[in-house]
Amino acid sequence: MERIIARHIYDHLIDCDLLSNMQQGFVRKRSTCTNLLESINDWTTIVQNKRSVIIAYIDFTRAFDSVGLSHGKLFARLYYYGIRGDVLKWLTNFFSDRTHQTRVGQYLSAVAKLLSGVVQGSGIGPVMFLIYIDELAKLLKSCGIVAKLFADDVKVYVEIINTADAYKLHTALDLIAEWAVMWQSSVSVNKCNILHIGSVQRSIDYFIDGVELPNKRM
Repeated sequence: MERIIARHIYDHLIDCDLLSNMQQGFVRKRSTCTNLLESINDWTTIVQNKRSVIIAYIDFTRAFDSVGLSHGKLFARLYYYGIRGDVLKWLTNFFSDRTHQTRVGQYLSAVAKLLSGVVQGSGIGPVMFLIYIDELAKLLKSCGIVAKLFADDVKVYVEIINTADAYKLHTALDLIAEWAVMWQSSVSVNKCNILHIGSVQRSIDYFIDGVELPNKRM
């Protein structure tokens, strides 16, 4: 039943063109391969035109576990995407009052209530996560940069023609940090990096939450 409902929700999102085309994860005919090929094609074209590109790799901390804390935001997002009525009631019941136990050998942990996150391994989980993170993809596009998402793995990049282009990435990183706070998620800053490809006349430092990101060059 989960998978039937998930399929119909996904079809609704695609038919109504609600999902950003920057998302490559859990999307039909897209994969890690299409994610990499599209990015490498963009970067190769930029370098061949004797310009440079700056890429930021962003990692979220346990993004699947923080979806829609405490689920209320997720339900509001579902309503906004036109998922209402009995389907929304079913989803609300599905995510409400769930419990979790961990087994190690013969031993079970205490029962814990699941107050947030999608149910990993469930049929409905991936499409719920797509809806949750789709807003971020659309916000990044509005910054004038390119973003490629595979589920919660995000890379954003910009072609450098002048100094103003480099600062577009600053704007995108600030937006990511603000979005994470708004949606009660967090960026794993120690796993984020900046990559320069091509000649860069002046190196610019980039930060998330006041922490400078390591710079690499190719």
